Amino acid sequence: MINKVVSFFALILCFSTAVFAQEYDQLVMEASNSLLASDYQVALELYQQAFQTEEGNTFDLYNAACAAALCENSDLAFIYLEIAFNSNLIETQWLEEDMDLLNLHSDNRWFSLIASMEVRADSLLASLPEDHPEGPLVVLPQPRLSSDVSLEEAMQNRRSVRSYADLPLTIAEVSQLLWSAYGLSYTVENAPDFLRGGLRTAPSAGALYPLELYLVARNVTDLDPGIYWYKSETHELVQIADENCWEEFSNAGFNQLHFETAAAAIVYSAVFERCTEIYGDRGRERYVCMDLGHSAENVYLQAYALEIGTCAIGAFSDLALKQVIRMTRAEVPLYIMPLGKV
Repeated sequence: MINKVVSFFALILCFSTAVFAQEYDQLVMEASNSLLASDYQVALELYQQAFQTEEGNTFDLYNAACAAALCENSDLAFIYLEIAFNSNLIETQWLEEDMDLLNLHSDNRWFSLIASMEVRADSLLASLPEDHPEGPLVVLPQPRLSSDVSLEEAMQNRRSVRSYADLPLTIAEVSQLLWSAYGLSYTVENAPDFLRGGLRTAPSAGALYPLELYLVARNVTDLDPGIYWYKSETHELVQIADENCWEEFSNAGFNQLHFETAAAAIVYSAVFERCTEIYGDRGRERYVCMDLGHSAENVYLQAYALEIGTCAIGAFSDLALKQVIRMTRAEVPLYIMPLGKV
């Protein structure tokens, strides 16, 4: 009898939770549409109703704060911003550049909020390592140098793919993709330090190679879930985190569709100083971007040849991504490329 009663109430609880989740999603969608239509008061009321059914996520709270600010309801706007502030996904640059929040700029609470966010950001950045760890090494399979897919076919048929079959990638496929992105193609003996072993599969201004690559593994055969730094000069992975960080990683990427079934992802960052020391601002504003484009296109073409989908993502929280990947302090995150079977 007890088991039946427990099962009954568990069923009711699950049903109620599902109903509330649907109600929340519907209200938030209507609120978002109203906000886009400049119907700010309606949007604010809908967000308030949604938050009565379920705890708001970071971005819904942020949008609700925008609606409140546009309605000149500063008190409510700051309440929502303070709650959203507890997430590393919200960054000061967003707040300062968002014209929806302009009404809040003259309020003393605005300056306190910005200052608190900057202190937190500085603390998080200071906690990042100065150098890459010398953790456990994974020797990757050697890349192959030919396939049945021609370069012309890959260029003709390459597309950005945003959803994937929930199937594993092999470690050989991951190896091939990382090598195509930034692996050594020509070893230089006694090379200068900036060359880091030799020339790579992607060209780089002045052969300075400012990029760093990471692999976030969720479902890769013969590779534990976790985060790895790609040591391109030796074609090895250095394990940075040995736990499954996919949910945290997905949050940093705003939980976009790509992350639902991707088996892994390549994350790009850059050490801008490698270029700016030689080329100044031009290195930051142009050459690093060019290097990133060269490398990412290699991944697109190689992925097609392997019947793997990918899509370059630039929408993420820099601070949250740096933290979850454990990048070094000098690095700036640039790109995420999810990977999955088509």
